[in-house]
Amino acid sequence: ADEPFTIFAPQNTARDRTENLLHLPELVKNLLLDHVVLGSRIDLTNVTSETNFTTMSGRTVTVKPAKESVTKLKANDANVIKPKIEIPNGILIVVDGYLFPEDQLIRRNSTSQGKLVDDGSHFAGKEHPRVRSNTTFVENVMEVLGFLKSGVRVFQHFLSRSNVSKLLKEDEEYTVFVPTDHAFQRWHPIDWGFYPFSVPEFTESVIVNHFIKGRLRQDDIKDGQIVKSLEGKDIIFRKTPSLTVNGATVVKGDTPVSKGNMMFIGEVLFVSESVVSKLHQQHKDKETPPLLAFPWVGAQFLSHAFLALERDKRFTHITRFLNLADLAPHVSGTGYTFFVPIDTAFEEIGLDKMPDNYLSTGDGLRILLNHFVKGRLYDKDLMDKKQLATLGNETIIVKREKGKVTINEATIVESEVFVYNLGTMFYIDKVLFTNSNSLPNTSTAPPEDTSTSTAFTTAAGAEKIPEELIREPGSMVDVLYADGANSENVTEAATTVVTSPAAVNNTVE
Repeated sequence: ADEPFTIFAPQNTARDRTENLLHLPELVKNLLLDHVVLGSRIDLTNVTSETNFTTMSGRTVTVKPAKESVTKLKANDANVIKPKIEIPNGILIVVDGYLFPEDQLIRRNSTSQGKLVDDGSHFAGKEHPRVRSNTTFVENVMEVLGFLKSGVRVFQHFLSRSNVSKLLKEDEEYTVFVPTDHAFQRWHPIDWGFYPFSVPEFTESVIVNHFIKGRLRQDDIKDGQIVKSLEGKDIIFRKTPSLTVNGATVVKGDTPVSKGNMMFIGEVLFVSESVVSKLHQQHKDKETPPLLAFPWVGAQFLSHAFLALERDKRFTHITRFLNLADLAPHVSGTGYTFFVPIDTAFEEIGLDKMPDNYLSTGDGLRILLNHFVKGRLYDKDLMDKKQLATLGNETIIVKREKGKVTINEATIVESEVFVYNLGTMFYIDKVLFTNSNSLPNTSTAPPEDTSTSTAFTTAAGAEKIPEELIREPGSMVDVLYADGANSENVTEAATTVVTSPAAVNNTVE
């Protein structure tokens, strides 16, 4: 909040009888609100008489001189240890106990129903439904991260989408190491490139490996101590000169939550240059591209595809036709599949003898458009008898038999050539929808762009980041959630996985 505030902060020694409170997240929230006064910076340095303040929970805090000494102050029944510690936009007042200690008296009945007994002001007599659930640990971690409006939003986002809670066992405690946003930012490309956390299965594994069994407190950790993550990876602690976790500095003290503890760290565990490099080779389709002003600034997929084909001697004919064709209005933006005929396909029907502008307009342009499909396809999408609508308003029929894939009469000779995360190319041995006896009269007007998005991974179908996580649109934190692509302009592939290991070397560099 932008408003000034004052926090009455109990010392750690006031922690007695609060371990059970951590099993009741709603009461933790109310406990916090009981100790915050919003709207003013309270200066107790000159208080000589009784003064009252209202906390965010609506309760009254009475500050008055202590009976034993007028130089000492009491806040309700707690002693004021430090009356004024200035922090940004607020004041911290350190006290030696809770302002409303009667609320911390928690008793459970003999049948362990999880009922609370207090003064009636907070959930008296109600059963808390999450007391016996091990998902409470993850839920409470999420609640703490939600209170922190900045600094750990990326981990919070990934944790909310993970399956960590399914791995937790009953009656066990856990510790989680939470990397800061800056830790994730280190791995994000400055302008374009590969972001490892755009690969969902990798991200899931990384998040899981930040959890360990057992409630570890920093004071109890020994130098050189080794523990196992939930996936069995080694986590090594060092305490000299300061506490580190696998070399990552612990940047904040213990943050106890229900059935566990949280520690904040300055690096993402189990992510290194070698790990990211290997991952990059396996997932070239996640790589974000540089913005090209040439050949067609409004058609980034087409531009990058053209430049890649231009460097390959197998594609001299398709590139000369593309160079003069008015394709950009029909293949604008990103999220396409391009079935690219090799040179011999053009030579087979005599198109190799035609001038460069032969396919630039009319029926000639339609031939080129019939090699484009809206939507980024993978090899797994080319199922037997699948029908695909081209941008030239024709229908491609896929046939898959004994490892051989054909589209109409053309055989795919090379699959899944990724054009960054913009789209995919498949190289074929024939020109589609034409032969030597049906070469076009190019005076016919080009087709209207009536293509619609197919059921493949496209910008329109991409899963968007929940609005509640986007508090600062356009910030670096937002692009760390996935691959940094603009969901309106770039095809998002966060939920698509390469299924053909042989295809990973076929990526456009």
